[in-house]
Amino acid sequence: MSDIQLALTNTAGLSSVASFWVFVGSNAFSRWQDKLNKVGIVVMVVGFVALTSAITMRGFEAARFPLANLYESLLWFAWAIMGAYLFLSRSYDTRQLGWLASLTAATFFLYGSWLPAGQHEIKPLVPALVSYWRQIHVPPLIMSYAMFFLAGLSAFVQLWSAARIRSLLLGLGALLAAGSAIALGTFTDTNTFVLQGLFVGGSVLGIGAAWWQLRYFEETKVNPKRAEMYDEVVYRAVMVGFPLLTIGIITGGLWANHAWGTYWSWDPKESMALVTWLSYAAYIHLRIHHECSAEKLSLVAVAGMLLTLLTYLGFNSLGFGGLHSYGKFKESASIQSLDRNPAVSPTSTG
Repeated sequence: MSDIQLALTNTAGLSSVASFWVFVGSNAFSRWQDKLNKVGIVVMVVGFVALTSAITMRGFEAARFPLANLYESLLWFAWAIMGAYLFLSRSYDTRQLGWLASLTAATFFLYGSWLPAGQHEIKPLVPALVSYWRQIHVPPLIMSYAMFFLAGLSAFVQLWSAARIRSLLLGLGALLAAGSAIALGTFTDTNTFVLQGLFVGGSVLGIGAAWWQLRYFEETKVNPKRAEMYDEVVYRAVMVGFPLLTIGIITGGLWANHAWGTYWSWDPKESMALVTWLSYAAYIHLRIHHECSAEKLSLVAVAGMLLTLLTYLGFNSLGFGGLHSYGKFKESASIQSLDRNPAVSPTSTG
C-alpha cells in the first residue's frame, strides 16, 4: 500500500469520525442544527471522495479490481454506506440518521484497521479468484449489505420517533450482542459455541422481546410525521438493496457453476444469503400489502440487518465453517489459506 493510498484511507476514516461528532452536535443543539447538518454532510463528502480515490488507487497499484479480501470489502462497505447516506439525504431530511451512518462507517474502518497487516497489503490473487465473475458477483452484495444496514439504522430512528423506546433499546442490545460476537470471533480464540450462542441467542431474544414491548409507548412523545418519513426511508433503502442482493445471489450461482459445476451446494453462507433474501422479500410483501404496523416493519428491518451481518461476517468469524470460510483473521490466516477452498471469494455470499 502506497503512502498516498494510506493517507487517503486515513482521511476517509477520520472524516467519518468527524462527521459523526458534527451530526451529534446538530441533533444536540437545535439553534445551529441546520448549519451543523450541512457541515456534517460536507465532511462526509470529503471522506467519500477520499475513499473513492483510495479504492481507485488501490486498483491501479494492484493491477486488478480492488475487491479480493476482507479488508478491501470493508473499504467498499464503508464507501457504500457513506454514498448511500449522501444520496438519501438529498431526498429526505435524514439529519437524525447522519450520526448513525457515520458511526457505522467509522466502526467498519476501525474493524478493518485492526485486521492483520497481511490483509492490508496488496498481494497477487490466488488462482481461485482470477475470474471475471469476482467483479460481477461481489460489488452488488457489498452494496446491498450497506443498503440493508441503512434500512436497519433508519428503523431504529423510526422506533424512536414512534416513542417505542423499550423496543428500540432491546433492538440495540441485540445488535450489540451480535457485533460483540463478531469482534470476539475475529480477534480472540473464544469458543465457537459461545460465539454462536451470543450472536444467535442475543438476536432472537432481543428482537423477540422488542416485538413484545411494542405495545408500550407514550403517545405524547410520538412524532408521527418523522416516524412516517423514516418508515419510508427504510422501505426505499430495502427496495434498492433487495435487487442488488438478488443479482449477487444469481451471479454467485453462475460463478459456482463455472468453478464447481453446480449452481447451488447448500453451503452455510449460501443458505444464509437465501434466508436474508427471504426476510427482505417478507418485509416487502408486508409493507406493500399493509399487513403490519410501521413499528413491526421496523423490527423486521432490524432483524434483516442482523441476518445481513451474519451473512457478511458471521460465518467466518463465528466458526460456522463451509466453503466460504477461510479461518480467523489472524496473521497466520492469510489469503493463501483460500487454497484449501478452491474458487471461493472471502467476501462473497454465493
